[in-house]
Amino acid sequence: MEAEVQELLWGAGILALPVLLALPMRLAWQFWVGVGHEVSEYRTVVRQIVDSGHQVSSFSQTLDDIARNLRIPPAKQRLIEAELLHPLTLSHFLLLPALLILPLSAIMALPLILIGFPFMLFMEYLLIRRRLLIWALKSIERLMHWQVIHIPKPHRGTREKHRSLTEFSQHIEHFNYVPQAAFLGLFAWLIVHWVLDLDSWTVELIVSSILYMILLSILSVLNTAFEADLVFVDPAKGRLVPVNQWLEGVLNPVVGIGLVFLLGRNLLEEARDVDGNPILFATVVLTLLYGAAIVGISYRWGYSSWRGERVRQDFEVHVIDHLSPLSYDLTRTKGRIDFNVRMGMDERLTAFDIPNPHQMSFEDLQNLPSIPLDTKAPKNPLRK
Repeated sequence: MEAEVQELLWGAGILALPVLLALPMRLAWQFWVGVGHEVSEYRTVVRQIVDSGHQVSSFSQTLDDIARNLRIPPAKQRLIEAELLHPLTLSHFLLLPALLILPLSAIMALPLILIGFPFMLFMEYLLIRRRLLIWALKSIERLMHWQVIHIPKPHRGTREKHRSLTEFSQHIEHFNYVPQAAFLGLFAWLIVHWVLDLDSWTVELIVSSILYMILLSILSVLNTAFEADLVFVDPAKGRLVPVNQWLEGVLNPVVGIGLVFLLGRNLLEEARDVDGNPILFATVVLTLLYGAAIVGISYRWGYSSWRGERVRQDFEVHVIDHLSPLSYDLTRTKGRIDFNVRMGMDERLTAFDIPNPHQMSFEDLQNLPSIPLDTKAPKNPLRK
């Protein structure tokens, strides 16, 4: 009995190891991004723009001038902006070691990645080309009595196209989606391990890998399509819910509670079983977690680079054709929140593709009117 308890504690300690390493990883990340006075000052400037709700691209020239005055290299400048526009949470730092060994480990995971890409293309065919996703979005809008609108995020605009694929700042955006993929992979294996209870580890890994590929394919296509900056509006409750966050709100509780339950159950079962080994089980769990993270970020990076722009644009066309959403600005100026309609989503997307010659300064930010001068009042949808 004492040996079982000791093995159980060792297994729990191994599972808790990523949590214990998360804080040092977070500190190391801050040092990597930069902790000097110049970096702190530039971060404050960018945060002011992000908190105001405006697009960073509208202040490109001003930010470049500030970075030059602070002697911040362009690559470091983009890294600071990426870290603010795509902030990392505790779940990201749990998986950060996977990013550090990514180049070598991605090569080892290449066979699984190549096998999984056909699944992803098939899901893209169903969800995007066969328009199942836009049908589902319309159904949610109708059943929940919500409305879909467009609110561009601060990183939208021409500035996001000025990055190199080899820069570390480029990977932060992709790494933002990795916790979903990693925990989904571990969840798939735990489900197979619990439900099927196979005697062969090889067969169990093959079955769970196939299940993971299917789930990851669906999730990757959804995340890529929902980069269209769509927002659910619930007038009855006065809520604005971005579509991608709504998806996370549906998936995260299911996967999170399922992981806690299955990990606890399987760990106790390994401790009670005569032939069980909680330490080995915990080691396998961590290996699979980091392996799923490596596969997830490799999938995300490859799919986004290869098909991401095309999928997002196709889905945006479907949204415009079927829903015709209006594009709004949600901004904050001197403590006042302004929520104003600007134009149709199609016009807004066209405007993003055209470089804006009228760059804004911080004086402009402080003196913005509550309703922009170039606002085009839409037609009343209730008027026949």
